[in-house]
Amino acid sequence: MIEPEEKTYASGGTIQVAQRSTAATKTIIRSALELMMNNELLTRDKKTPKLDEDIKELVREIEVVIRTNLLNYGNEVAEKIRNDMLIAAAANPSQPVAIPKKQESGNRSKFLLRLIAGRFSHLFSGSDNPIFPREVVMGFDNYLDKLLGEVLYSELNVESQELLSQFQTDDDGEIWKMIGKNDRHKRFAYNILIRILLKFEDFDWAKRNFISILNNVTERRSGFLFEDKHFQLLFTALFSDLFRALWDDEESIKLDFMFGDGTADRLDGIRDTFKLYKESIAERARAQVAVG
Repeated sequence: MIEPEEKTYASGGTIQVAQRSTAATKTIIRSALELMMNNELLTRDKKTPKLDEDIKELVREIEVVIRTNLLNYGNEVAEKIRNDMLIAAAANPSQPVAIPKKQESGNRSKFLLRLIAGRFSHLFSGSDNPIFPREVVMGFDNYLDKLLGEVLYSELNVESQELLSQFQTDDDGEIWKMIGKNDRHKRFAYNILIRILLKFEDFDWAKRNFISILNNVTERRSGFLFEDKHFQLLFTALFSDLFRALWDDEESIKLDFMFGDGTADRLDGIRDTFKLYKESIAERARAQVAVG
């Protein structure tokens, strides 16, 4: 039986999940605060504006986690029901079965890709003459999948969904600006970028591997050949904020604190190698012009 306040139109499931996740979050926070007060861990003299802000941030994070997992579980159940009905229909074709519509998938569910590709989205969108075709994003997704593996990719995808759901904008530039202002968001997003960047400690091999994986998709799908000049632009867009942080001693120390001792030095080494690589490409281009 449907309760009177529940909506019955198409988006009702999402609305009900939002209501239930909010209610669950309030219950959890209320119980936690009561526990702290009963044990005198939270007293009036300890209640500060900073604590209030931290509690609000915690409330938002818990609600996002609950809501995302409820939605994901609902999608999994719906998919299982759909598959069971397909099997039943195949076993008894004489009886028509109304198969539920398949849940949205593809790029709409690729939250990790949306987050990281947002670093270079200006290179393939928002222009009448984009530098890359959109197939480069599909190639980059293939690279992420090979780099991270199926299990880690899936876990980071869920966490990326939780992170992106906290921003009320689709502007990739604005999203990354807001990420940079929040240490929790920054720790998660930068961790992924650093994981990618550290693969380039053996720069020549990693660059060839990266270009090869992308071209395996772009050449086949659109005939676009991803070359060194494209790699430079994408690499710079992906890691410019990390490289910029290395110029600031305080930010470098923070990188080591957040991601492990020696992180800043390793990133600095990759940056130096990339700089030499760009200089060699520029020198080669000048030589070709001189010969021509």
